[in-house]
Amino acid sequence: PFFYYIYHSDFKTAFAPHQKNFHLHYEKIPKKIIDLLWHSPVPKKWILGKVDILHSTTFCAPRDHSGKLIVTIHDISFVTLPECHTEANRQHCLNGTLDAVRYADCIISISNHGKQELVKYFNADPDKIVVTHLAAKDIFAPCGMEEQNRVIEKYGISRDFIFTVGSFEPRKNIGTLVRAYVNLPENVKNQHPLVIAGGKGWLNSEVDILIKSQASDRVRRIGYVDEKDLPALYSAAAVFVYPSLYEGFGLPVLEAMSCGIPVITSNTSSMPEISGDAALLFDPTDVRQLTTLLLEVMGNENLRKALSRKGIDRAGQFSWEKTARATLKIYEDLHAN
Repeated sequence: PFFYYIYHSDFKTAFAPHQKNFHLHYEKIPKKIIDLLWHSPVPKKWILGKVDILHSTTFCAPRDHSGKLIVTIHDISFVTLPECHTEANRQHCLNGTLDAVRYADCIISISNHGKQELVKYFNADPDKIVVTHLAAKDIFAPCGMEEQNRVIEKYGISRDFIFTVGSFEPRKNIGTLVRAYVNLPENVKNQHPLVIAGGKGWLNSEVDILIKSQASDRVRRIGYVDEKDLPALYSAAAVFVYPSLYEGFGLPVLEAMSCGIPVITSNTSSMPEISGDAALLFDPTDVRQLTTLLLEVMGNENLRKALSRKGIDRAGQFSWEKTARATLKIYEDLHAN
């Protein structure tokens, strides 16, 4: 195969396989020039080149192209949760998805739930949609005490915390977790601080006020975390909570399971599909239910051990090799036809 990999100039690095049968075409073109060409009358196939298969992994489905067109749609939260998007972004995603449904030879969805939603909301042809699940990276595995101690010292936190990962945006629903935590008994909060990792996000002033009302050593925002530190943070936590209102897949759930930490996650969108029977599920709008589950997990060592074992087994059912082979089969089938 011969690939173009188009990436944003802010990306510091771009990774590609090094196998002998893989060749990467690389041209450094200023973003201004790309934008000018892309929005000009110049045919898109002149820009993209003569290819057998064009695979777009974002909301872009050029009508004018060479070869077969594949588009990966990661989620349609811009339809199901429009309040979580700016209007410009919502329109961009909507137009890209409509074009994919109309013009793509194949649409890849990263979950069965995502496929069902494309059929439901866009009347997409289900026979044209193929599901390829994602997976946690190999770095996500239980960490030893030495690595755990190094990382928790780096971030200034104590062991056995309640952990979540996600930017402070409405869809990630961090506020429900904070409210559930506030409702915990004082002795539980004293033993298990809440640690939140992730970027600043937007529309979060109400949650900020709630966090500031708690003791600083109880609710800790540690900001963006280096990926290499995440396995140790997962491993050092007592429980991982992912209260998202909507996910196309929900990678943090698999990352946490891979590290052997008990998981509590939402019962909406793709999360039940990904977690299987290896997590405790709750209604992400029900604060009391989450508080109850937190108490149940924190007070039951046998339950924590059972969830840990199940989680590791469940995460092992997903792999990037499976994803890659499934994607390659799509390429081969389209090219043959």
